[in-house]
Amino acid sequence: MTTLKWDHAVQFVNQPQEAIAIFTGQRLNALAGGRHPGWGTWNALSYFGLTYIEFLAIADQAELASAQTDFLLSRDAAHLLPENQALHRVALRTDDIDQTHAQLRSKGLQVSPIVDGQRNDPQGNVISWRIFTIDRDFNGLPYPFILQWGEDDNARLARLRAQGLDRPHPAGEVTLQSAIFDVQDPQAVRAHWHKLFGFNESPEGLAVGEQRFIFRQSTANRLVELVFNVSDPALKGHRFHVGNGEYRFQ
Repeated sequence: MTTLKWDHAVQFVNQPQEAIAIFTGQRLNALAGGRHPGWGTWNALSYFGLTYIEFLAIADQAELASAQTDFLLSRDAAHLLPENQALHRVALRTDDIDQTHAQLRSKGLQVSPIVDGQRNDPQGNVISWRIFTIDRDFNGLPYPFILQWGEDDNARLARLRAQGLDRPHPAGEVTLQSAIFDVQDPQAVRAHWHKLFGFNESPEGLAVGEQRFIFRQSTANRLVELVFNVSDPALKGHRFHVGNGEYRFQ
């Protein structure tokens, strides 16, 4: 099995600038990203090293409509927005997308073809990646999607820091530690994702390197919360929301 890591979490929003303002009010860095040509979407981003949060919005309704047949995230945006500004999927980063695609297809998953993605960052640089999605769900919980960046982790982190995209947060030392999923059958989801993606099982969920995917019993069957580790004691226990997504400092 190829090595998979937690790359980012997607929250769908109507106005990325509002998400930036909310994060800024919590002393967290967030900034405009760019448009996704052909998919009808655009984003804002908040980096915590190589794991980040993507605030994904509709940029062009006609372009989005034409992309829905072939691209799952465009369908997600059309289904959720504008009514439900929800945390929805996590993305996993692979070091060999062709092998990961073949492995997951061999396990019976309905995977899309691998496609090329790109956007221009605010400085005009072209950011490129390869991506595939996994259709359907498991017990109602949407699957992650998989991508591979056009540079390795060390080069990408160095670039993000040189561009000032990954930089210290005003709140102090902050890491994105956990993704919380409310699901009907936590044990079944944990076992299924362990079998598919190779993450080690823990009592609450899965160990994704030093991070965690935590599964709680509920009927929601969705990603509901992201948890940050913070060094500032005054922030511990504080919660805030972006749309219907919940964020917590611990």
